Amino acid sequence: MKNSIKILIAFIGLISLSCTNDVQDTGAVTADSSLKLLAPTSSFNLVLDGAKLSNIATTFVWNDPANPTGTTVTYTIEAAVAGTNFAAPIALGTTTDHFLDVTVGNLDTTAKALGLAPLVEGQMDVHIKCSTGTSNFYTLKVTPYQPKWSIIGDATAGGWSTDTNMIFNPTSGIYSITVPLVVGSFKFRLDGSWNTNYGDDGNNLSLDAGGANIPIATAGTYTIVFNLATHTYTITPVANVWGIIGDAAIDWSTDVLMDYNSTTNKYSLVVKLKSPGSFKFRLNHDWGTNYGDDGNNLTLDNGGANISVANAGTYYIVADFTGLTYTITQL
Repeated sequence: MKNSIKILIAFIGLISLSCTNDVQDTGAVTADSSLKLLAPTSSFNLVLDGAKLSNIATTFVWNDPANPTGTTVTYTIEAAVAGTNFAAPIALGTTTDHFLDVTVGNLDTTAKALGLAPLVEGQMDVHIKCSTGTSNFYTLKVTPYQPKWSIIGDATAGGWSTDTNMIFNPTSGIYSITVPLVVGSFKFRLDGSWNTNYGDDGNNLSLDAGGANIPIATAGTYTIVFNLATHTYTITPVANVWGIIGDAAIDWSTDVLMDYNSTTNKYSLVVKLKSPGSFKFRLNHDWGTNYGDDGNNLTLDNGGANISVANAGTYYIVADFTGLTYTITQL
């Protein structure tokens, strides 16, 4: 019996010694006191919608063990172009809370200020910064929106109830459209809403916020150019209506009209083209006068070969029907 007790005591001692060694090997546990961004993470990917600029795009949430109440420290949410190590950050907002709601409009404005192009997915790094330190960062994917400017009025096919969207040219930063108009009037408006609209109080080709309707005295086809940067517009009658037609654009029965520049006497348009596909230029919606390119050398040939599109995308096409040349540039 005594031997059994001695063996049991010895066994317990071995267990105690083993447990003691385990505790010594583990070491002391130190609490994480660093400022840490929790959300959004790098899985965030949002296409920004111009009709929802006041909606919340995301809520930034972070943890700061050094300031658990979140009432005594001012935090700044910073964004920068991805991969630049925050060399030129832009503030998304500040707060003394441990969270901040960011709207679609705020995120869009910040993305564009960082140089992210509209309608193209871009990346921005975000982190939290305060007087005591800087958090980890995440990389967000954001597609800025392109404002939609349109014309509307009884001079247009849609009347005063349906917008006719204008086309944005990223190379010039202006909007334009070539469209048939009837006797009547029209205005410019943003994103299909009367909240932001322009007319012309003096009928002098200058834009006035909420201004008078712009009259059309003679029915015809017109090229309208809208320049918000200079608050001006032009409206030019088009006698010879040129367009492109083909399965690279819409189909072989529908023309996409080109804008006419009376100064250069050239025609141009920004258009999405499909591939595989091809197109030609034709005059006044008729095959009587059409141009292709027999040598694929950017010269126009009367009745020439279809012009093939190798890669789908958005293109800027300029045609000189006097010099019989054209250019096509993928944007």
